[in-house]
Amino acid sequence: MQMFEKSLVKEFLLYWKNCRETEDLDKIAQGKTTVTEDGNRVELTWQINFRYGRFLFVLVKMFEPSTILEVGMANGISSAYLAKAQNTYLKEKNAHVIIDPFQSSQWFNAGTALLKRLDLYENVRFVEDYSLSAIPQLEKDGHRFDFAFIDGSHCLDHTLSDLVTADRVLNIGGLIVFDDSADFGVKYAVKYIDKYRYNLRRIRFDNNLVHALREMTNNRRRLTVYQKIAIDDRGADGI
Repeated sequence: MQMFEKSLVKEFLLYWKNCRETEDLDKIAQGKTTVTEDGNRVELTWQINFRYGRFLFVLVKMFEPSTILEVGMANGISSAYLAKAQNTYLKEKNAHVIIDPFQSSQWFNAGTALLKRLDLYENVRFVEDYSLSAIPQLEKDGHRFDFAFIDGSHCLDHTLSDLVTADRVLNIGGLIVFDDSADFGVKYAVKYIDKYRYNLRRIRFDNNLVHALREMTNNRRRLTVYQKIAIDDRGADGI
């Protein structure tokens, strides 16, 4: 994985602004309903909006991660953007692992149904379990990832759990992205990472002044991106 330097930030922002490759998904993300596995139409709720879906698409398309870890699927909108990007350069089973304990019970398999309907399921391995237990099992089985998207429980302790376990299976140079990072417990997790996790470098997409203003107003920051630059080697006295 290449390092996300300032020149790449400019390239990313230009690509994001002018991207037209996701217009089909953009329409779905802006829709009112989606279809479950059994064919019933239900209200489309809690999905990532099309602007940030496109953000994920461009991020994956530019960095071409061989393996993607996704925590939280719901109606599958973010999963579709990630899968569509990865499918442009890679077709390989288990290259995109998605974890969601409530996909069948709460979301009636609407997420997996969407990926199959769009012919984006070829790379996907779906795990219906809690990330707290699923990610350590992936580690035990020898899985490593180049990209992680964290959009599960937004409680602070759950988000920190996803951080710790995802970081353990993330390759050096890999990207980890947190959704809803200005809200709920996620914003406190982001503050913790910024202060204490020196092995994760935050990618800022604006100059320092604009970035500070957006941080203060919390109106623009939904996704927060880090790149892993080293292993976490803190000892017993680490905070």
